Amino acid sequence: MSENEKNLVFVYGTLRKESSNHFRLRKAPFVKEGWILGRLYRIGWYPGMRLDEEGVPVRGEIYEIEREALRELDAFEGNEFERLKAKVHAKGGGDFHVWLYEYRKEVDSGAELLPADWVHHERKMDRKAHAPFFSLATFVLLPATAALGAFMTWADPDSFSRFSWILQVLSIALPLLAFLAGRKAHARRERWAEGAEVCAAVAFVVFCLMLLIRFFPSAFEAFPN
Repeated sequence: MSENEKNLVFVYGTLRKESSNHFRLRKAPFVKEGWILGRLYRIGWYPGMRLDEEGVPVRGEIYEIEREALRELDAFEGNEFERLKAKVHAKGGGDFHVWLYEYRKEVDSGAELLPADWVHHERKMDRKAHAPFFSLATFVLLPATAALGAFMTWADPDSFSRFSWILQVLSIALPLLAFLAGRKAHARRERWAEGAEVCAAVAFVVFCLMLLIRFFPSAFEAFPN
């Protein structure tokens, strides 16, 4: 088989237009949009499809690629997917015999995506990303933790002795909440999630230090006052 022989491939996930890995098909001419009966599942940050004659139309795109590019896609998809030939129905009419990648590992039936259109679900996730509630919470909680730590370090202990137990609880709870908020911002793909993750990492370190100070104060006795 010639290295320059053209092949048709049907893509339904992150290789589609507007998705994160479409750059891998930047040299491949677009042919048509299409669909095939199956079931689309969220595997993580990417989807996997199982062919199923009793399934729903899984939306995707057909591209024309060279043999070498097809081998590169094989390496990219890895052993989770099997490349096989199938008949895909083109939007507007007509059928194409194409290569596609079917997911071969176990799937969670509760992770099925309906409609079976990955770009639709990515857009939906992007709309959610415009509400950075947890990112903002992280940015507020981390400096609040620092301010509380500074107050407890330099303020006169007699001025807050009646509330010392509340302050001790807050000194542990605030960095923990900041860490959890940062992780939630990442999971929701919020705007500013990268900055929130940095704050979450700092908050985790602060949380560990607060635990050590609270439960193992002798570990810090060697440090000068």
